[in-house]
Amino acid sequence: MKKILLACLAAAVFLITCIAASAQEDLKLQKLEEKVKIAQEKLDKADAKVNSADSLISAGKSIIQEAEVEVRALEAEKKQLDKAHFAELKPLEKQLRSKDKDEANSAKEEIKASETKYKEDLKGWNASYKEALKKYEAGKKMVQKGEENMKKAKDARKEAEATLKEAEQALSKAEKAK
Repeated sequence: MKKILLACLAAAVFLITCIAASAQEDLKLQKLEEKVKIAQEKLDKADAKVNSADSLISAGKSIIQEAEVEVRALEAEKKQLDKAHFAELKPLEKQLRSKDKDEANSAKEEIKASETKYKEDLKGWNASYKEALKKYEAGKKMVQKGEENMKKAKDARKEAEATLKEAEQALSKAEKAK
């Protein structure tokens, strides 16, 4: 009877040890699955950062293109302003050399008025031109910031991919060992 009792006790101890070992393995698998889940979340966050940086670069490039178009249009407008001003002054300068004093004085006044109008037009043009240049610079800064963010995001993504791969390998090894 003692032998049967000892055999039952040994079987119970063995069974409890097996259950405890199984529970430890299940706990270990759960921890590995959690690591895989966390690594996947990090990879998703890194992908989101890459997409964000890419959209920042795209937005910056489109702003640069818009600004370049505006600058070209403004440069053409400046040429038109200069051309119109020169065309307006040419006959007035001929009148200025006239022997008739009244005609020369009226030409002087018209030249002053023309110069004033030209300066005002040029002020408006300068303001528009400065705005276009600011827009261009803002686009360049956006592209630059996006490229910096892209580099960081790609590094983080690479690291997250490596971590995920390691976690998945550890999990698959633990599942095979079970």
